[in-house]
This record gives sequence, C-alpha cells and structure tokens, in this order.
Amino acid sequence: MPLLDRLSATPDDDSGQDQPPPQDLSPIIPGRSGRPGYSLEALRERIERELIEETANRPDILNDLATEAEQRDLVREVADYVLGQDAIRLDHPVKADLIDRAYRNLFSFGPLDGCLLDPDVIEVTATAPHTVHARRRGEKPEPVQPAFDDVYHLESILDRLLAAGGTDLAQAGPFAEVGAVLKGRRARISFAGPPVSTGYSLALRLHPAHALALDDLTAEPALIPPLAADVLRAILAAGRGLLIVGDAGTGKTTLAGALAAALPAQSRAAIVERAAEMPLPSGAAHHAGGDFGAALRAAVGESPGWLVADEIRGDDSAALWDILSRDDAPRLIAVFRGTHRPDRLLSALSMLIRKERPALDQRELVAALARHFPFVVALKAPSGAPQLGEIAALRAAASGESLALESLLSWQDGAWTLGPGAAGLPLEPPSGP
Repeated sequence: MPLLDRLSATPDDDSGQDQPPPQDLSPIIPGRSGRPGYSLEALRERIERELIEETANRPDILNDLATEAEQRDLVREVADYVLGQDAIRLDHPVKADLIDRAYRNLFSFGPLDGCLLDPDVIEVTATAPHTVHARRRGEKPEPVQPAFDDVYHLESILDRLLAAGGTDLAQAGPFAEVGAVLKGRRARISFAGPPVSTGYSLALRLHPAHALALDDLTAEPALIPPLAADVLRAILAAGRGLLIVGDAGTGKTTLAGALAAALPAQSRAAIVERAAEMPLPSGAAHHAGGDFGAALRAAVGESPGWLVADEIRGDDSAALWDILSRDDAPRLIAVFRGTHRPDRLLSALSMLIRKERPALDQRELVAALARHFPFVVALKAPSGAPQLGEIAALRAAASGESLALESLLSWQDGAWTLGPGAAGLPLEPPSGP
C-alpha cells in the first residue's frame, strides 16, 4: 500500500502498532566501556538521520517497503546499527518506544500521531516547534509533549500533512487550507508561513471518520441539547433554510455536516466546502477546493433541492448574491463566521454583499436574507467548550430596512425553553427537556 494511503487509512486496532505513542522518552542512557552517554531523544535523532542518509540516493529501498511492518523493520535495523556503534543496550520496552518514535517521525506524523489517534481530540495547533496544543471535545487546549524538535522537524511533518491533502509546501504558498484524511479521520489543514510570517503555524480541525447525526451531537459533552435536535429536524422537514453563525472553533462545520446527514435522501443535496473535511452523507453532490465562488455557482447549476455551504466569506459576495437573488434558489444551510446579533449580522452580511453590489437597495437585501435564512443557529464556546447559544427566527423588521430575531430556543432559568419565535411557525417540535 502506498505511503499516502497508509497515512490516510483508519488504523487497525488489532495490530497493536498504530496506538498513541508514549508521552515521553527516558532521559540519559550511559555508554559502555567508557563511551559517552546519550539521551534517548538524541539517539532517536541519530537513528532518523542515519536512515535518511542511507536511503537518500536509493529511492528503491523506500519504494519496496509495501507495508508498515516492513517500514518498522527497516527502522529497527538502523536502530540496531546505531546502538551497536556505541555498545548501548536498552531494555526491550525502552527500545520499542525509541523505534516507535523514530518510525512516526520518518513515516507518519511524528508528535501529532497521538492526537490523530485520539477520537476526543478535535483541534491541534502549532505556532512554533515547541508550542503545540491539542483540544479535546468540551475542554480547553492543552500542551502536546513531546512537540517538534526544531523548525525543520515541523516543516517535514507539515509537508507530509499537506501531501495527504494533495499539495506540498512548495506549491501551497504562504497560506493553505486543504482537506485530507489523516489516520482515518477527515481533517482541515490550515497553515501560514514565510514570507507573511517568520515561521510556520499550523491548525488542524479533526472530524470523525463517519458523518455524525444530530442525535450524536447531544451526547456529552453536548454541542446541542436534545430539544435543539428536534427543532432543527422540524426546520428541515418544513423545507426552511438556516444560517449557522459563531466564532472559529465553535462547531459550525460539525453541525452543518449533521444537518446535511439529516436531509431526506430524495432532497438532492449539494455540499460546497473550502476544504474537503466534512464526512458526507451518501448521495450528496460534493464540490471542494479551488475557487469557492465558482464552486457555489457550479453546485447551483445542478439544480439541487438543498445547498450546504461551508463557509461563506468576504470574497464570495458575487456568488452569494447570485444565489440570494434567484427565484429558484435551493434551500440553504450556510456557515458564516460572526455573531448572531441582528444589527451586527446584517452589517457583516451587508458589507459582504455590497462589495459587488454597492448600490443594492437595503430593503431588497434585507428581504433576501430573511427569505433564504429564516432561521439562525448561534454557536459559542465559553471556556473553550463549543455549545449552542440560541436558535432564532430571522425576520425583516417592520421598516423593511433591518433584521430582527425572535427567539425559538434559548437557555432560560436553567433549562432550554421554546420562545415566542416558535408561535405561528411551521414547526412542531416536542416540548420535552
């Protein structure tokens, strides 16, 4: 199996090989017969350097390694050679950890492997080689140890991540945002590098291998309460569109994916993504990567019943207004980064659309937004834990020149409560807790 396929594949839990690496290596190993001692990290670096030097002009050696077991055998042979040079003897568990760490750096994702293999980790950031954090569902980011050795180590793993997304550092330029499958998990890889910054920074958004249902999002730590899942299903059943808003890292893409999975099979859904990170429901048309505005237009050209867009940004103004101004536009589920306060939401969307339509009549704009986004789902992340803020009905105010929100579901007096926005709407959610 080619290396990139193995990096993408779901780990075989029965193999015992692809489990999260140990958190630390032992410190100093004394040399024998007067030879100097080494730290295990220094030994690992020597093993990696030796293997790279041995195979630098022999691509056939690496190409012949068809399985992970063969790759690990090569690392083990090089480790035996390096240890033998200085007559270093290691206990079997220590040596196994040493070889495993070297293998992950040479053939996998190094210090990120443990995060990729932990299903609770949903985000990883690296702002410098020694500044790496992982965030588990419902928790604050925590440091990842050990991190990268140096900037060259970070660059090599970053290049491997981008290769899984079909590009590399040389092609990507100073910014990149691509989707990939890493260790069986869908991921969004975002990075920035020189010349716009002095070094590389990385952000990984990790998703489950399979599409989540709305009910999955109600399990602790819950993104939405059970009542919200019922309300959202009712909105979809009524054929009404909605806008998902919130800051970065609040679960917008996760919720959009669950809503896409909840659409009826006959709905002819089209999904447009900036990065191919969303686990897709069967039968949905998919557009990802490249020009997002062009992808939106291509998706609409297929006349879908529903269009899921993740996420709308400032450079998509022309394509967005083309959709909002159509009489035959599909029903929309769109992701937008920002607040759900009606004045700020209208201001942000107005600025976005008026980039291409500066003379657009305010009443026409407000009417289009209220027609295509009759509901707003606001997500937030207090203390770093993503959760629902509110579901509200979005309406044009009496003047026709501004937007107003009517609460549909919000947290009041220690419980999720249906608000006045539910009255008169084509929804029949249950009144349970």
